[in-house]
Amino acid sequence: MFHQLLKLVQKERGDQGETRPRQKKAGLLSWFGRKALSENFISNHEKRIKKLEELKSEIQKCKIERDELSQILDLYVNDGLNYRLNVELPVLKSQHEMRMMDMHKMTNSISDTVEKYKELIQVNNSYHIRCFHLLSEFCQLKNNVRLLMNENRKLLVEQSDLQASL
Repeated sequence: MFHQLLKLVQKERGDQGETRPRQKKAGLLSWFGRKALSENFISNHEKRIKKLEELKSEIQKCKIERDELSQILDLYVNDGLNYRLNVELPVLKSQHEMRMMDMHKMTNSISDTVEKYKELIQVNNSYHIRCFHLLSEFCQLKNNVRLLMNENRKLLVEQSDLQASL
């Protein structure tokens, strides 16, 4: 493909790229093959030219858009500076004040949460201490019940021995 393209470009310039003569193929097939190849090349060439024209128009559109944007930017930077200072500065100040109030509210909320957390820790510790005392009392009572049951069993055995001996 590139070889054929090179040949056609050289023919258009009048340049002969090959130094040795090319052997011509005899017959009807070579004529049809050359004609089909040249038609294919022409259609590809036309497609490339159309694509090139489209790209040139796109480049032109981009240049126009760039120029418009640079003009807008120049107007905005130079002419609108006073407007921006007069209009945007108070807006920015109010936004800053709102952000600062939000931050103040957040710090107050955090400090309130920390206080509640400390209170909950104290309540939890008191419940923990109370639970520990109740658990130790429960274990002590359970141990006393076991001792009393053993003593009761011994008394029942003694009573049954006394009744059996009488």
